[in-house]
Amino acid sequence: MGQIVKCSIIICDDFNGVLIAARGKKKLPIVWSLFGKDIKGKETTERCITKTIDKDLNCTIFDMMPFKEYTLDEQSGDTSLVYTGKVKHYITTHKDINQVKWITERELNIYNFSGGEKEILSDFFKSTK
Repeated sequence: MGQIVKCSIIICDDFNGVLIAARGKKKLPIVWSLFGKDIKGKETTERCITKTIDKDLNCTIFDMMPFKEYTLDEQSGDTSLVYTGKVKHYITTHKDINQVKWITERELNIYNFSGGEKEILSDFFKSTK
């Protein structure tokens, strides 16, 4: 039986723009992603997201709500739980983050995303219509 092993968050603004981040070495091609991490030990999904935001953006997320669960491994049934939330003040990025950008649905195909994150963002944008 599977369990939730990873959490991510879609940080959106009042106009359904979404915050994405580029991480990694500057000489490699830029790959964009959402904010998230693997759950450790008996950590709750909410605590996982809170720790991720504290580390990556050093800010507080408001209106955090579960959005959708995605299957990571068909065999084990392990999943990733995606939340949505809003930032209402200035953010300070962690040194591992090269860039952050606010994007809209029209810009989704411009960026190269890691894993299934393009699908997650596409689902989010569809849900806002």
